[in-house]
Amino acid sequence: MGLALKLSLPTIVTMSPNQAAVANAITVLLSTTPDTNLGQLLKVCLAARVSEGAAAKSWQLLAAPENLAGWLQEIVADDDSYTPEEWSALGEMTFDSAETFATALVAEVEALPL
Repeated sequence: MGLALKLSLPTIVTMSPNQAAVANAITVLLSTTPDTNLGQLLKVCLAARVSEGAAAKSWQLLAAPENLAGWLQEIVADDDSYTPEEWSALGEMTFDSAETFATALVAEVEALPL
């Protein structure tokens, strides 16, 4: 069963659930920049190699953003290997505390135009 998406044009586009999810993901990517908290987190996510359960892991973060530090360690260590890309992305995250980063992250997520 497809999802209908009404664009600003008088056209209805029918998409599969996966297409709609990817369209939302692209919207998120286009709505943030690498210097925002969300952008920094997305860079880590792109570098990480999560073998399975990616959807559950994303839900875990948004359900308990105060566990950001442990969550980051879990996704980066998921494949039992730390790559230079993962270290670089983690090193580029700028925050004084995981709590303030998570609070700002949630605010950025809530402001997304989805």
